[in-house]
Amino acid sequence: MSSTPNGRFLASTVLADFDPIICGFLEDLRARGEITEGHADQHRGPARHFLIWTVLSGIALEEIDGSVIDRFLQHDCDCWSTVSMPRKGMWLRRWRKRKSSPAIMRFVRYLEQTGRIQTPEGLADKFGLLGDFLERLRGEGYASGSIKQYRCSCNWLVVWLHLFRIPLHELTLAVYERFLNSDFSCTIPGEFYCRRAPSPSSSRDMMIRKFLNYLASIGQIEPLEPAPKEKALPAILDRFSDWLECNRGIRVRTINSYARHIEEVLPELGDDPGRYDASLIRSVLLEQLEHRSPERARSLITSMRMYLRFLASEGVVAGTLMNAVPTIRRSRLSSLPRYIPAEDIERTIDSCGNHHAGIRDRAILLLLARLALRAGDVAALRVCDIDWDRAEIRVSGKSRKESALPLPQDVGDALRTYITKARPKAANEDRVFLRAVAPHGSFSNASVVSKVVRRALDRAGITTVGGRGAHVFRHSRATELLRSGASLDAIQHLLRHESLNTTMIYAKTDVAMLLEVVQPWIGGGAEE
Repeated sequence: MSSTPNGRFLASTVLADFDPIICGFLEDLRARGEITEGHADQHRGPARHFLIWTVLSGIALEEIDGSVIDRFLQHDCDCWSTVSMPRKGMWLRRWRKRKSSPAIMRFVRYLEQTGRIQTPEGLADKFGLLGDFLERLRGEGYASGSIKQYRCSCNWLVVWLHLFRIPLHELTLAVYERFLNSDFSCTIPGEFYCRRAPSPSSSRDMMIRKFLNYLASIGQIEPLEPAPKEKALPAILDRFSDWLECNRGIRVRTINSYARHIEEVLPELGDDPGRYDASLIRSVLLEQLEHRSPERARSLITSMRMYLRFLASEGVVAGTLMNAVPTIRRSRLSSLPRYIPAEDIERTIDSCGNHHAGIRDRAILLLLARLALRAGDVAALRVCDIDWDRAEIRVSGKSRKESALPLPQDVGDALRTYITKARPKAANEDRVFLRAVAPHGSFSNASVVSKVVRRALDRAGITTVGGRGAHVFRHSRATELLRSGASLDAIQHLLRHESLNTTMIYAKTDVAMLLEVVQPWIGGGAEE
């Protein structure tokens, strides 16, 4: 079917008007050194074809955008039949559903640069923002191969926004989803090459979203997905949290846990603490405890006692109201600490390689194995906490009470090797242990240390009974010391337990000592 309205032919005068534009386009390519004279026809024909098609379709030059280009590259062409000049002399070729054309994209860029097509923003400006983003990635320690992948992925979004005439500040989640669903592909020689848009949740999508987060952080766009608003706590729980921080000295994570537990039962308790009595406290707690595991029940009981203590400090309730909180039965020293033999500990440490991540992991495992540190102690360790002159490290633990521990030779050597040879040079980062891959920041939480332990145990082929996190190294160290003759007092000092009763649990792991004090079973049969 003819693309020409009413089957009319284009007049020679219309075709003649194209010649100055096409000649200027070819001269520009020659001046840039992008084509030789022998390749001029490869750009003259497609450019003339594109101009003829726009006239036949009733499209003005200033209306050309990505959708117009897409229509042209996919149109079922019979444009040559509407030209009142010989087909061969026009260099007009029949293209059928071509997915991309470097020549056409070069021509469109020439029309933009000469002002024949108006664009809301320059493509160079967007590429400049992308360049700044890539420089930030380079500063964060990303490898050159990763930066290249980021450039290729983000280039497509930049070019797509430009071709569809969407200003950067109008980029919203709906626009981005439209981009992901776009089937338009193009190539701009020297600037951009792409075949297809990234699929959602792909690695390329992740890279582009990181670029969008960067643009939002510098105020170029609004965040695509606004940060979820944190639910505001009732005023009384805000005061409770402040009281816990100022008077109890516990960590933010524990404070949030206490506040969350009280928030769950606050509707049943009521907003007026002056009306609390023993009957109300017990009925609310017994109803809640019925549907909780023993561990969660104990957490709620502890939180309620702390909450009533806070209310008593404000003079709202009597201090004796805490006696109304029921007690959860728990057998003292009923559990056994999980541990693995010393030879398995050494085999796990030796499994670390000599690459940067392996050097870091070996230093972490030695801290856990020799000093019985908690995962949080390792994650929070700062460079300034290491006293090389005194061979000590300072750790705070759960209670924020700082303790100085001796630094064994092998641990010190491992830390020094990591800090001087394998630790990323991250600016403004004082934590000792950093991520081995970019961005090289500190560990997000203590669970990362336990992941290091699990990977090392898997690598060494070590099986354990129960958990495989960082705490198994702490238990193993205490068990080994006890079996080698160390006193419970010495182990308490190493583990930084406030009470010796907490350390007593390790006495049950010394099988040799228990065999010395075991008594014959009363119901046992007599020897014949």
